[in-house]
Amino acid sequence: MIGGVMILLSYYCGMFLSHQLSLPIPGPLLGLVILLAVLFFVPNLEKSTTLVALPFLKHMSVLFVPAVLGVSLYWNDITSNSVALFVAIVGTTALCLGLTGWFAGKLMGEGNVIRSDSKDRR
Repeated sequence: MIGGVMILLSYYCGMFLSHQLSLPIPGPLLGLVILLAVLFFVPNLEKSTTLVALPFLKHMSVLFVPAVLGVSLYWNDITSNSVALFVAIVGTTALCLGLTGWFAGKLMGEGNVIRSDSKDRR
């Protein structure tokens, strides 16, 4: 019971703050951050919150039905803009992979990488 109240309270606090402060962050996301902070500072609420959230997490696919129906509703728009959508998806994926690889190389130090084509194998 307390877990459900905490989830709803954090959701509505996030919605309220997002609307009142005109933040560019969605209210539910802000509520999730609030819930995370509350659970971090009050760890006793974790068990009751988990009991309420677990059934929703187990049946998450049911929550995606509106998104699938939205795709079928806007199918004409998707097909008319398919080239732009394809370029956007492939381009951003390639950009993110490239930036992640570059950043990981900088973090790990590129000189520490073991090459598979090295001649020093015995």
